Amino acid sequence: MEAELVIRSRQNSLLKRASAAGAGRVDGCLLLEGERLIRDAIECGVELEVILVAEDRMDIAGDLASEGAEVRLVEPALLQQVSTLKTSPGSLALGVTPILKRVVEWQPGADDLVLVIGPVSDPGNMGALLRSAEAAGASAAVCLFGGARPYSPKVMRGSMGSALRLPLFGGGAEETLVALREMQFKQARAATRGGADASSYDFSGRVALWIGGETEDLPELMEELEPITITTAGAVESLNVAVAGALLLFATGRTQGPEGG
Repeated sequence: MEAELVIRSRQNSLLKRASAAGAGRVDGCLLLEGERLIRDAIECGVELEVILVAEDRMDIAGDLASEGAEVRLVEPALLQQVSTLKTSPGSLALGVTPILKRVVEWQPGADDLVLVIGPVSDPGNMGALLRSAEAAGASAAVCLFGGARPYSPKVMRGSMGSALRLPLFGGGAEETLVALREMQFKQARAATRGGADASSYDFSGRVALWIGGETEDLPELMEELEPITITTAGAVESLNVAVAGALLLFATGRTQGPEGG
């Protein structure tokens, strides 16, 4: 990495592409900020176009270059200008956005848990749900159409890399419901009230847990799914969608194995 190759112009095509990708204006382009997310992407086999590193972070540049990726140095102030964060972590990468397949293409195991996420508009909530899904032992997640883009920068940061490590699928509600039914999944939906108590629900076998968005319930089609409710104390009527999703995911007992121990 020669000094003359350091990017020193805001008009550089790579910086323009990074800025546009961060704003969601480049189809199929994935923006990753920070060494941890970049390394997660490399480990998950994401195809990277280029890695941009602040010229005062030669240690990171050298390590990432040793992975075989193309690395370009950038003036720190310029990298900050294209960052989606208040303070740039000193590195970002442009990659190819993974294609969201339909869940019908999945081959699940006998006791797999899948989280089906309704149209969640807040990318922070979407990222938190994916992070909780991986931590709770889910095997996959379905991001129904109409919500935040699962590979957007904010979702990626909120998921702490789970959006890359956890198999993700896309699709509409009806096609997902039918596909999971044909794969013999027990399907249940989160309900604010009136459902079976989450602490005593039978989560054994293949389970699909559906959770709606922040301001609207799941489509009427989902009314046939068995409702599950988290019992709360006091005058609280409902929980944040990410909190409710985390509690229900851990209630399935997948962190302890299929036999609960």
